[in-house]
Amino acid sequence: MTGIYGVLNLAGNALLIQQKAINVTGNNIANVNTPGYSRQKLILENKTPMQSSIGPMGNGVAAVSVERVYDRFLGLQISSENETLGRWEAQKDGLELAEVIFDESSEFGLSQSLSQFWGAWQDLTNDPSGYNERVVLQVTSEGMTGTFNRIYSDLEKAQQGFDTRIEGAVAEVNQLSQQIAELNQKIMEVEAPGYVANDYRDQRDLALKELAGLIDINTFEDATGRVTVSTGAGQTLVESNLSRNLTTRVNDFGFKDIAWVGPDGTAVNITANISNGNMKGWLEARDVDIRGYLRQLDTLAEGLMERVNNLHQTGFGLDGSTGNEFFTGIATASGNMDSLLSITAEPGGSGNIRVALVGGGTAGSETVTADPVTGDIQIAIEDGVSTGAQIAAALQAHSGINTVVAATPGAAWDLGVSTNTATLVGGSSARDFQVNSAVSNNLDLIAASSTSAGIPGNNSQAIAIASLQHALTMNGNSLTFEGYYNSLVSKVGGSLQSATAYFNHQSEMVAQLENRRESISGVSLDEEMINLVKFQTAYDAAAKLISTTDELLQTVLNMV
Repeated sequence: MTGIYGVLNLAGNALLIQQKAINVTGNNIANVNTPGYSRQKLILENKTPMQSSIGPMGNGVAAVSVERVYDRFLGLQISSENETLGRWEAQKDGLELAEVIFDESSEFGLSQSLSQFWGAWQDLTNDPSGYNERVVLQVTSEGMTGTFNRIYSDLEKAQQGFDTRIEGAVAEVNQLSQQIAELNQKIMEVEAPGYVANDYRDQRDLALKELAGLIDINTFEDATGRVTVSTGAGQTLVESNLSRNLTTRVNDFGFKDIAWVGPDGTAVNITANISNGNMKGWLEARDVDIRGYLRQLDTLAEGLMERVNNLHQTGFGLDGSTGNEFFTGIATASGNMDSLLSITAEPGGSGNIRVALVGGGTAGSETVTADPVTGDIQIAIEDGVSTGAQIAAALQAHSGINTVVAATPGAAWDLGVSTNTATLVGGSSARDFQVNSAVSNNLDLIAASSTSAGIPGNNSQAIAIASLQHALTMNGNSLTFEGYYNSLVSKVGGSLQSATAYFNHQSEMVAQLENRRESISGVSLDEEMINLVKFQTAYDAAAKLISTTDELLQTVLNMV
């Protein structure tokens, strides 16, 4: 339509279009601080021109769509790097906690306790029958074992804390998966008629980013706009508008493993397949770092107890008694085989050892359990994984096992000395490491003398025990007790330094990507204010065009 009415329609359409542009700008300004929001813009194009006597004439403008300014590749990159950031963040937190537990900057550290313990034995050599020296030895010894107990307990609490975090992360993964599935449905419903679900897509991208921070994921978007999400190992978390849950299962150590629940309700353990995100970091902190520190602490306590006890038991107290242990320890209830040919002494204890050959399972499923009362050791080894000779060789290598009685597959094995009994030397735990209560209650039992004839003045046994401070007894006779512990503390510090470096690097990388995203998709108030002025001016001009057209129309009408 040409003429005055055509101009009026063109002006009215321009007015509406500029109003829409102002609305889009206002929405951008309103969401300047909304997490995950992507800047939107109104897409305009010329309307099909009208034919006239002088040729095609402009027919105004049309609003095609409202699009979000978004770089999909950049979004995927941010999610991927967020997985790695989540892992190192969680592991750094775990190592920071371990460093606090092994704090040697105060007088309550284990190094100080060990030094006081050896110093008390040295003082006893000066006066082996002295009551005060024996009291000091008792107090310092109990202080040292108490420090062992405290560190072990704090590490166990740290493990439990990470276990709780893992369980909470599973619930969060399930919540985010459900949210993504619901947003899939909303996006499909909005975009089916040809529109774009900008706000829903922003919400989904934010949920995917948060999910990636918890666990490694893969994503795929189909033609309908729905995203399929799976774990790094391929288990589906979101498909269309349906989500699959993760759950937890208690493992042999009493902690939570992570399992994926399939459509048939079967739970598949995916713990070993998780490679990134907070979950990976917490799993490593719980099952690798802290568990390793616990084992090393056990080894130190076991070595200290064994060597002090070996000397103390051959010495004589002021009452002429001998054979008394200075330290005691209680066997723990369970542990794992490090490999097919190596049995960890975590369970420890003494008693009968029985090996059962069992079928089924997977390689590496071998377990060791101990009865905390009798000390009986039960070892389950997968049938067909190790030969009888290999099993025998592995057990034969342990102290206290002098003979190995073979057995046929499917039968129980009795192993030990001719009586079918054996003692695993040590079997102590830093958790239960303590001074023998009999010694604490009767200080005369402290064996400072090497012979009964030397009582009360012989100090040879006290000298021998005190000399253990500088003896190379740990780590294949290459380290002292203090040296072994210092290597453990150094390991914690080194691991923390490494994790912090990785975390800082990853944080910087994610920050750079986020800055890049912000420069593309973020809302700039300055830019939006310029757009607002621009669209307002265009709106005013369209309004002026309407006013001018109205005046022309009135002039024409007055001529009639």
